[in-house]
Parts: sequence; C-alpha cells; structure tokens
Amino acid sequence: MKDDKPPAPLAYSPLDAARRLGVGRSTIYELIKSGDLEVSKLGQRTLIHADSCDRVLEKFRVKSGSHA
Repeated sequence: MKDDKPPAPLAYSPLDAARRLGVGRSTIYELIKSGDLEVSKLGQRTLIHADSCDRVLEKFRVKSGSHA
C-alpha cells in the first residue's frame, strides 16, 4: 500500500508557523527574538525550523490541573 501523504515540512514561514502554533505573527517574532524559535535565513526569507515549533509547544505545555 502506498502512502500518499506529503512529507512533513522541515521549516515554516513566520505566517505558517503562527498558524501551526495558533498564535499571531507578532508572537512568532517575539519567540524568535527570545531564542525560543530557531530560524534560518535564506536571502531575505526567514524560515522557522519545524522541530523548533514542536519544542515551543512542549516548553509551554500546561500541566493537568494547572490554570491555562
């Protein structure tokens, strides 16, 4: 059986990362500035590493029973 799913992206634009994390673009730029999101620059383009998005989600995970 063939798996027709496209491969997961290795990096996202700031807008795509914001959509993936459910936050605004300004929050993405704050996370970049604080070092929480890793980026690569290709010319004028900023690309946010996909695994960096995953780490941000883990870092800010709210434990069960905590207030969100």
